[in-house]
Amino acid sequence: MVSAAACASGTGATAPAKKSPSAFASTGSSHGTPAPAGSSASSSTRPCLSGTVTIRYPPADNPLRTACLQVGTTIHLTLEPSANYSWAPVRSSDPDTVTLLDDHAASDGTRSATARAASAGTATLGSADTYTPDPHGPPSRAWQLTLTVVR
Repeated sequence: MVSAAACASGTGATAPAKKSPSAFASTGSSHGTPAPAGSSASSSTRPCLSGTVTIRYPPADNPLRTACLQVGTTIHLTLEPSANYSWAPVRSSDPDTVTLLDDHAASDGTRSATARAASAGTATLGSADTYTPDPHGPPSRAWQLTLTVVR
C-alpha cells in the first residue's frame, strides 16, 4: 500500500498505487504513484502524485488540505457550493509554481478550475464562497489547498 497521507497530509487515507495516478478528495482518499527512487521525495514514505489529480470539495469527510505533486501534474478542481453560496475565482499564491489554466463558474455556483504543477516549490490554491442573496449576510468561508511540487 502507498500512504498518500504521508504527502497529502490531512486526508488520513491510504490507497493502493494505480497505473493512472489521481487523487479524488470527495471521499477523503488519494491515489498515486510514489516518486521514483532518487527523486526529491522519499520513495518509501512520501509518495508524490503525478499525472492527473481530481479534487472535489466539499468532500464527504476529512477534506484534502495539502498534497505533494510531481512537476507536470494536472489538477482538476471542482468546488461545489452550499445553498445560496457561490465560489470566487480560484487563485494561486505562486503562479510560477502552480499555474491556473482555466477557471469558470457554472450557473449553480459550482466553480471548476484546472491548474498545472509547473515548477518545484510550494503554492496554495484558494477560493472563498460568498452568500449570494445578501453580500452583508453570513460570512464567507475560505477553501485552501497547499501544494508542494517536486521534480
